[in-house]
Amino acid sequence: MKKTVTKKTVIRKTISHTLITALFALTASSAIAATQECDINLTKSAPDVRFKDNKDGTVSDLRTDLVWRRCTLGQTWNQTNNICDGKPTGMYWQAALQRTEIINNDKSDPLHQLGGRQEWRLPNIKELLSLRESSCVSPALNKRFFPLNFDFLSIESTAWSSTPARASTGHVFTMGLADGLTTNFGSTDYKLGVILVSDK
Repeated sequence: MKKTVTKKTVIRKTISHTLITALFALTASSAIAATQECDINLTKSAPDVRFKDNKDGTVSDLRTDLVWRRCTLGQTWNQTNNICDGKPTGMYWQAALQRTEIINNDKSDPLHQLGGRQEWRLPNIKELLSLRESSCVSPALNKRFFPLNFDFLSIESTAWSSTPARASTGHVFTMGLADGLTTNFGSTDYKLGVILVSDK
């Protein structure tokens, strides 16, 4: 018996094909976003010689005298594979500030006194931008010392600073870890990523 092809069948197949095509495109975009691309003709702004691996999940910036946690909150440092495991935990700004207080004061917290540091905090926007590797994207960081290993299309790939945007009430400056660009968001607009810093 010959199968009848109706207009409804054609529409259904067209929609299915469109969805599958979109899914493959999204998957491909995510894969591309996870691969760092650098312009070899540009001078590196965050070269390897600027950083020191402290062998404890932290990195010392020899130029600024700051110490950074190598992974975003939610990720854990894998010393064997030299990479950040897991997914970042997105937080509203106030929750991120409160999380640092818990890390600093709760002795049972796994990040308490990480690397022997007494106090961890959110970086101000100038400190955060100091990490930017201007010759690279996805991420716009020194990937050897900050191997974050997550989807740079995700909202958590934008990191909070501690700096309020004075021109916009309730907004806070942020930096995109994928592109190194700075902008500002309302403190409760999005659950963004968090990178911690400590004074040397």
